[in-house]
Amino acid sequence: MNPVLQRIIIHQRDELPDLVKLDVSKLGRPWHRLPKVMNDKFDVIDTRLSIYFLKKLRVNAALKAMTFAIDQHYKNTQLFSTPYGNIGFVIDRILLLHILHDFYGLNTKDGNLVSEQDDTSQVTKTEERLKNILGQELTSLIVNKDTFGEDLEIKSDYSTIISQWSWCVTFELDGYDYGRFSILFDHHHVSKMLESMRVPEVASENTAKQNGFNPAHIEQLFYRLPLRLTGRLANLKLTVNQLGNINPGDIIPIHLNQTLPVFIGKEQIFDATIAEDDGKLFFCELNDKTVEKHYE
Repeated sequence: MNPVLQRIIIHQRDELPDLVKLDVSKLGRPWHRLPKVMNDKFDVIDTRLSIYFLKKLRVNAALKAMTFAIDQHYKNTQLFSTPYGNIGFVIDRILLLHILHDFYGLNTKDGNLVSEQDDTSQVTKTEERLKNILGQELTSLIVNKDTFGEDLEIKSDYSTIISQWSWCVTFELDGYDYGRFSILFDHHHVSKMLESMRVPEVASENTAKQNGFNPAHIEQLFYRLPLRLTGRLANLKLTVNQLGNINPGDIIPIHLNQTLPVFIGKEQIFDATIAEDDGKLFFCELNDKTVEKHYE
């Protein structure tokens, strides 16, 4: 019999697929679907940003790309409060300076570029005012019923201090080749977005009351039942005498299996291997545990 060959795909850092790395505490919740929610609204966001920059600055700008990240640390963010918590706004200063020059119709150096000296100069009150306006208006354009599920009342918040954010969406603009701006969400807003994704779409409340649960709805509820996977990492056979002689601090030698059984309750469903990442263990390469049936 030929041994089973395990293949490992190696990517260059700049060629990595667009993946979102999840912490163990986020498993069981559809965090991986958050980027899809925003990408599905790409055209809507692009249209709103294009109209905004055309009316506000008389500049042809469009949405070039959106990137996503979780558990981001930002300082000195512009904070806004909503009924659910806080949202942050961050803009690269070089982009802010480009917008400032377009807003006042000034000619920048080298044709279109803001010099490095301008980028490192002291922040002016005019620049700070424009940053506050952009934060309020761009956040309201993006965080609304189309992307969040409902329209929010967004107010400036000068009393709260937040540096750690659960989710970050970064926007790159076509028309401004330098700099980006980001919108940051706290844990409460992410939970609300995840909750809205789990709510099934119903045609109308009256139809639901009259017809009750249809088979498709029942099937959706069934596939959303929570399950707990349990893996047996290792086992060790000891006599009663050996077990009684174990003292605190003793080292018990064990051998980890290449594959381990994965159970749902007391029933083994999968065989899996264990991978270690950042000091934590994860299941990988789950294979169905099929029971051979013999027929006469």
